[in-house]
Amino acid sequence: MTRDELIEQLRDALNHLYDPERLRRSALAACFGVANRFDTAAALQRILIDAIAALKPPPGEPPQSVAWQIYEPLFYRYVEQLSAEEVADQLGIGTRHLRRWQAVALEALADLLWKQYGSADWKILELTASADADASGLRQELAWLKEASSVNATDLAESLPAILALAGKLATRYQVSLRVERAENLPRVSLPPVALRQILINLFSVVIPRAAGGNVAMSVQHEAWDVLIRVCCPQYPSGPRPALENEADNLNMARQVTELCGCRLNLAADARGFDATLAAPALEQIPILVIDDKADTLQLLQRYVSGSRYRLVAVNNPEQAIETARRVAPQVIVLDVMMPHVDGWELLGRLRENPHTQDTPIIVHTILAQRDLALLLGADAFLRKPVSRADFLAALDRQLARPASAPP
Repeated sequence: MTRDELIEQLRDALNHLYDPERLRRSALAACFGVANRFDTAAALQRILIDAIAALKPPPGEPPQSVAWQIYEPLFYRYVEQLSAEEVADQLGIGTRHLRRWQAVALEALADLLWKQYGSADWKILELTASADADASGLRQELAWLKEASSVNATDLAESLPAILALAGKLATRYQVSLRVERAENLPRVSLPPVALRQILINLFSVVIPRAAGGNVAMSVQHEAWDVLIRVCCPQYPSGPRPALENEADNLNMARQVTELCGCRLNLAADARGFDATLAAPALEQIPILVIDDKADTLQLLQRYVSGSRYRLVAVNNPEQAIETARRVAPQVIVLDVMMPHVDGWELLGRLRENPHTQDTPIIVHTILAQRDLALLLGADAFLRKPVSRADFLAALDRQLARPASAPP
């Protein structure tokens, strides 16, 4: 990137200093070694604000000096987000005069950043490698959650009070009103209690200090196949401020724990407000229709889905398959094609032609080595018997991830 290109990118980034999406897409993120990170926007924002702070004149500098003419337009216009008219009025100059000051200030800021990053490609690579190493180390540290999430479940009625008690202490310290709205009769979620606690405490550790003297809301609702836990403060009482210490670390931790447990975290956090929604799969909610005449296979698959987000509906009489599918609206159908008295391949065709099941993902689960034929006749996936619990659940997960498989 040339110096002129740096100035243009700086102008755009400063004009959108509190716009996370714009900062995340900025070419400066790659130049400064913070691209492709969860906190890219916050990290770039921090670099720019720190660079402006570095231009602040030392105590004793005459008020009319060039150093103040460089620092004040940058600070008031971009960090404080004052309008051009407000800045000009505060500095006692006209807006045209302010534009000239801003142009000089922008070049000074570009020179400072160019010295720090422009000729130091090794430094950028070092920063990126360090971030990747930290992420890898954290993944290893939390690897046990992958196994735990497959067998553990959380009863929200039991776990949330202890988490809220911890958050309440933090809220008291910062004089924050923590408002909680929780639905009744919430299902258990496919998430270890320790992971849920870690995710929420990390979120609270960011939003509560930011919301000092204000309100933070938390809601817990059952929606479709998930339980949604939302923590938000739409607007911080103190207005936009640079990122506080450890914010990025806390949010990265929450994100990685969430992903390791097979959940989703939708997060919008910047200098102005905070909105995070954790979507945890509700246990035994998603109906899966299994068509197989063998009782031992049905029992095995029932054990496989126990403690997961899936609810198995078993049919051992293929003649009842379509009627059962119409009644329970399964999200996935698992079909054995080796059944007496009924041609499983013909049943697959009937399922594909029926309006109630024509768009439902179908997994052919059989001892036959007929993967290509199954896919040719309309199956979406193929599992050859015997199958492990991990492979069976992974196959269901892949079908649920398809865009067309949303809840009715």
